[in-house]
Amino acid sequence: MNIKGFSPRPSQREVLDAPQRFLTVDAGRRWGKSLSGLNWLLKGACERIGESWWLAPIYSQSKMAFRTLVTAAHKGQAEAAFKSISHSELRVELINGSAITFKSADNPDNLRGEGLNRVVMDEASRVQREVWEEVLRPAVSDTGGKVLFISTPKGKNWFYELWTRGYDPAHPDYRSWKFPTSDNPKVPAADIEQARQSLPVDVFSQEYLAEFLDNNAGVFRNVKARIGSTVSEPVPGEQYVAGLDLARLTDFTVLTILDSKGRQVYFDRFNLLDWAVQKERIITVIRKYKASLLLDSTGIGDPIYDDLSRAGLTAAGYKFTNDSKKKLIEALMIAFEQSKILVLDEKVQTNELDIFEYKIGQSGTVHYSAPEGYHDDCVIALALAWWKFHCGMEPRIWRVA
Repeated sequence: MNIKGFSPRPSQREVLDAPQRFLTVDAGRRWGKSLSGLNWLLKGACERIGESWWLAPIYSQSKMAFRTLVTAAHKGQAEAAFKSISHSELRVELINGSAITFKSADNPDNLRGEGLNRVVMDEASRVQREVWEEVLRPAVSDTGGKVLFISTPKGKNWFYELWTRGYDPAHPDYRSWKFPTSDNPKVPAADIEQARQSLPVDVFSQEYLAEFLDNNAGVFRNVKARIGSTVSEPVPGEQYVAGLDLARLTDFTVLTILDSKGRQVYFDRFNLLDWAVQKERIITVIRKYKASLLLDSTGIGDPIYDDLSRAGLTAAGYKFTNDSKKKLIEALMIAFEQSKILVLDEKVQTNELDIFEYKIGQSGTVHYSAPEGYHDDCVIALALAWWKFHCGMEPRIWRVA
């Protein structure tokens, strides 16, 4: 039984019909992983009575897959197989006694205790190793259950290790595939080419070619090689630019200054200070270096930008949208890749650069941010300073379309 509107391509059919217990699909964006996984899960629930799971890194991803299944079922023959649908529990019960539940993998302890017939692990490369080894593997041991791992790669982590087993004759229960985005004929070749031209090489290789990369396709490359600048006092006649990211709630205010050669010569990071104290601290440093300042003037930054301008500073505001942030971050990426910037050996800044990540939405839009629960204040301040350095000194409100 297939979800309405799903006509598997030969590559998808090969996965759906594979007899092995542990199937690993390494595929590029928009290959059709989700629809393939949902059909595989539904097929197993119809053929054999038991409990099945769809497991994704976070709740919102599982909820999206649940909605896809329910919406498609309402439109086609699969609805006849459903006994009940619980939107609150993200659970579908079938008339044959089987059930499919959609769960998140962010808390492994909440996943223990059930024997499972089939499991789809969505975006498996983003799930913790222990979820597979300590939770799911035992859950399919006594049932003889099957597991389908679907994901784009994320470096050579445990998902890569699992994928290699599918090519090893010593593991006959495993089978693996690698499919680039181009395997899906519904994705225009022009769209893939546009992505190739606009994304960093490693990002395109990982996300569209499904390549396993040693460096995990981080946003900022060549960072360690570009650490080597030193804090220095202002030099008469030298021109300086500054980037300022202002604290919001639990965030930090970060002030970064670059000289005319793109070398970071000043760094300050602080929080839990009244704005009056922060303002005086910022004004003192900017005046000392006679720096031209660019700051995030989105939201609460607007009145602060006005405050600093009234204080006589050469200040400009940068309005953040997803597109303007993308341009800002990618300019800094290029600066590191082309060795045009030299930064201080500040551990908190280096860590933020190392863990800064990207996400690609369903439409192919790239979003840059720190991982959930982490800060990106140092990255944004440095990116603002570089943008000012790279795009000119004149004060203005930057509204990047």
